[in-house]
Order: sequence, then C-alpha cells, then structure tokens
Amino acid sequence: YLKNFLFPREFLDKKIGVLSGGEKNRVALALLFTQDVDILILDEPTNDLDIPTINILEEQLTNFSGAVIIVSHDRYFVDKIAKKLFIFKPDKTIEESHQLYSEYLELEKELQELDAMEKEATQAKPKEQKREKEKVLKLTYKEKIALEKLPEEIEELEEKIEAMNICLADPSCYGEKGITVLAAELAELEAKYETKVEELLTIEEKVETINEQG
Repeated sequence: YLKNFLFPREFLDKKIGVLSGGEKNRVALALLFTQDVDILILDEPTNDLDIPTINILEEQLTNFSGAVIIVSHDRYFVDKIAKKLFIFKPDKTIEESHQLYSEYLELEKELQELDAMEKEATQAKPKEQKREKEKVLKLTYKEKIALEKLPEEIEELEEKIEAMNICLADPSCYGEKGITVLAAELAELEAKYETKVEELLTIEEKVETINEQG
C-alpha cells in the first residue's frame, strides 16, 4: 500500500520525526485514504505539497469511490479532479458549472471584459479632451497584486524546475513513475513558468508606459 505513496521498503522502519516535510505529507495522505468514509472535504489540499505528492493526491481522489468536496484556487488540480463547480460570486450567489475550472475562468474573464467595454462605451463623452483622459493607463488591482506575487512564484517554479532536472539526471530518483511521467511534469512546470514570466513582463511594460505618461 505504501508503495502507492512513493515509500520504498527501507522507509517502513523509520520514525515519523525523521521524515522530511514532503514525506510527512505523503504519510498523512496514506492515513487519510485508509479511512472508511463516503465523503471527503478538502480545504486547499495542494497548499505546501510538492509535485509528486500532488500527483499521488490526484490519483487517490480519482480512484476514491465516494464524494469529494474541494475548496481550492489551484486551477490545474481542480481541472483534473472536479466534475462539478460551485462558484461563490461577489454578490453572495452560488453559480453551478460543469466546465473545467480553467474554461470557466477564461469565460468569466471574457464576460468581464465585455462588461467593461459596454460601460466604457456608455460613459464615453464626445469631447476629445475627455477621451484622452480616459486613455491614461493605470494598473488594475489584479495587476498590482500580480506584480507583488509573480516574482516569488517565478522563483519557486525555478527551484522546482531545477530540482526536477536534477531528479531526471538520476535514474534512482525515478521511482515507479518513470522518466516519461517525470518529463511530462517538468514540461508542465516549464509551461507555468513561461506563462508567469510573460505575464510579469507584460505588467512591467505597462508600468514603464505609465511612468512615461506621468
């Protein structure tokens, strides 16, 4: 059973206190899925988990025969696990959706952009001076938050990518997953990294434009 959680036989005699943080998380998952329950309620379950542990969690949840209720902002995790979404809206209503979480977010973004365009068109004034003022660039609240968080997230991804490359160079690190699965995980990490770097560069370019206008 413990092999499913990446524990080789020599780990069976170890005490919990000497295990690393990631190993302790896998022990907790192993204990969780020994429980005879019909429903699991998980609050941000991927927080503080490394990629191998997240993969184990996804596999165990996929094979779980009961119901699972998950509170999470991890779009990649939710895309793989969730069959139905309950979205709590700012107006305190709850929206149901059978889309992938990432598809829902993309559609929501498009709808918000359309709403913003409609409001802008409604409020537009015929005077050229007024129009010019409306064109002054400003960072949105989300962009300000992203500008603060993205450097740290990019650094964390760099560390994970470096660790994964080291693992791929060491066949003893492959475990039961094999090089193909590990390589796919590395590709996913690199894709996330490129997306976040591109997002940060876009915001930084906007900041430069705003400074030039000021």
